[in-house]
Amino acid sequence: MRCDKCRNEAVFFQAYSGRHLCRRHLVADIETRAKRSIRSHRWMRPGDHIAVVVSGDRKSAALLSFLKKLIAGRRDVRLSAVPVCEEDNGAGNISAALRVAESLHIRCIKIPAPGGSGTASNGNVTKIAVAASLDDIAHSILRQFLFGNADRLVHPPPAEWYRNPVICPFIAVPSEELDHYWESEITGIGCLSTTSCHDILLQETLALLEAFSLRHPATRYALLHIAEDLSSGNVAALGAVARPAGCTPPPGILREEGYGGV
Repeated sequence: MRCDKCRNEAVFFQAYSGRHLCRRHLVADIETRAKRSIRSHRWMRPGDHIAVVVSGDRKSAALLSFLKKLIAGRRDVRLSAVPVCEEDNGAGNISAALRVAESLHIRCIKIPAPGGSGTASNGNVTKIAVAASLDDIAHSILRQFLFGNADRLVHPPPAEWYRNPVICPFIAVPSEELDHYWESEITGIGCLSTTSCHDILLQETLALLEAFSLRHPATRYALLHIAEDLSSGNVAALGAVARPAGCTPPPGILREEGYGGV
């Protein structure tokens, strides 16, 4: 199959757009949507120090790589990585997260856990970037409706994590496309595509959303638009509290590791 943009060999079919895309045009399409999300939500300003939560999966690795490219050449925005671990695979996740940060020459910092009283060597972080994808947001929205918590969409909690505002540049990008995005970076670093999920209710709602989306490919985007409207654009709050397939909020932050800044 050929790319609908340039007629080179296609590597991905976007069911919701009906387009076949080569690697180059898929990457460009993903970056365009991420930049649009950042602009529309005003998630980046001069003077920002953005800390990216990196948990050893492809989504967070892709986010770190994307933001590094986005701020390349800018001196008014800084970027750091915050390696975290999952409960099921702490050592493996931390190791992968550190390798990703090191390969991109981005220094790692620590931020105190919620409610913690320790001193953070965070270099005055102004934003926390979380790799919440379109799938994660759509699943979170569906769960709120199914479990009778739709009021949380109208009155979402503050979009904060570790006492810093949360940004989610990938809210309009499906997880599967983010896997391809990270693979296109050709780093040679293996990252998990998804993490395991042991919650039965989560498994059922994920399966429900997946089955419906197969018949109606634009379903996830429809849920995102509903959330944007109901929350008056504060969809980052859902990204801050969402539990993507098997992903629990980071229980701890690694000690600072010096890899040099961007």
